[in-house]
Amino acid sequence: MVALAGPATEPVAPAAFDARNPADVLSVLQTNGASGELKTGDDGQPFIEGKAGSLNFDVDFYRCNKDKVACESIAYQLGFDSELVNVEQLNIWNGWTLFCPGYLTDKKHPHVWLAVRPGARDTREDVLAQQNLWLGCIQDFDDFTGDPAHFIDTVINKK
Repeated sequence: MVALAGPATEPVAPAAFDARNPADVLSVLQTNGASGELKTGDDGQPFIEGKAGSLNFDVDFYRCNKDKVACESIAYQLGFDSELVNVEQLNIWNGWTLFCPGYLTDKKHPHVWLAVRPGARDTREDVLAQQNLWLGCIQDFDDFTGDPAHFIDTVINKK
């Protein structure tokens, strides 16, 4: 008996990467030493609850299309729920950092953020570079808020 070959099937091409798509941003994050979960906020906008080491952060998506798969802006955000730094120290941080400015909430809790405007032509490597910048920022901010005077002396002022 001779077996007949079935109809030839085309290999399925992987879906195209889109840096504006929250799911694609999450897929990069999950292969970049962090973890996260895609969620939907009360406002209907997607966001990622992320974690890198012991640091929890959010990745918020703004001005998304109706299907929530093409967003115009992304903000990576990390905040602490205690008074760890004062305004003067945070101003020194902001004078030192280029990409990750910090601010104090109305309760004087320090927060840091990184805004990104993704494009349809951005590659996975572009998003990886953005996330590497972010992950470096939050590590520095964690070190800064852990001992602001020491960080200012040894890192910013290089004493």
